[in-house]
Amino acid sequence: MNRPSVVVVSRRTLRKEKYIDYVSEAHLGLLIRLKILPVMIPVVEGTLSCLPQYMANMSGLLIVEGEDVEPKHYQATDANHRNVEQTHPLKDEIEIRLIRAALRKKIPIFGICRGSQLLNVVCGGTLYGDVCKEKKSRLKHIDHDHYDTYRHSIAIDSDTPLHKWYGRTELPVNSYHHQGVRVLAPRFTPMAYADDGLIEGYFDANSDFVVGLQFHPERMPEEPVGNLRIWKEFASAVSRCMA
Repeated sequence: MNRPSVVVVSRRTLRKEKYIDYVSEAHLGLLIRLKILPVMIPVVEGTLSCLPQYMANMSGLLIVEGEDVEPKHYQATDANHRNVEQTHPLKDEIEIRLIRAALRKKIPIFGICRGSQLLNVVCGGTLYGDVCKEKKSRLKHIDHDHYDTYRHSIAIDSDTPLHKWYGRTELPVNSYHHQGVRVLAPRFTPMAYADDGLIEGYFDANSDFVVGLQFHPERMPEEPVGNLRIWKEFASAVSRCMA
């Protein structure tokens, strides 16, 4: 079977004074299960020159978590600069080039967490450097003491893909972030909001599948049906793109 390829950039982090690159098995397992071939791009020197070859067979693009998006990529305020934490300029540049290529070629894109933030920025939107500080929100968007189990509620707009996938207008979601969408890019339509008004999901109504989610459906085992519907829809769009 010649499986369609979904490109995903690995996350680079420092562990015991050594850099490691990884992508969650949760992402990779879902792609393999849905008969998609994940192609991982490392965040290392020299990768930029290899991107044309990666893009040549790219039928889908998955953009996932990682460091903060550098403020220079959007209309940053002084507060953005003060509140941004660790960044990775090379990861930004690799993913920005991939997003632009995917949009140009009308290739399906799925942005999760940081991925949804960067996708919004590339399309002309802006971010909060820190949601709670700049939005003056009392809602926690990350709980370091209960990292895997923390949930907050989102309200889902009807007549949106997210409503179709989960079949409900309210959903408790995981939350592992401090940046977030400030101004949504004009091409996107919001699908869901947190209680403090932060956009938690959006999509491009004029594309087969261009979706950004602030939460991580691959890490919500208590919602297996809705989560799988999202990934199946992405996989179907990727397969159509290959065809």
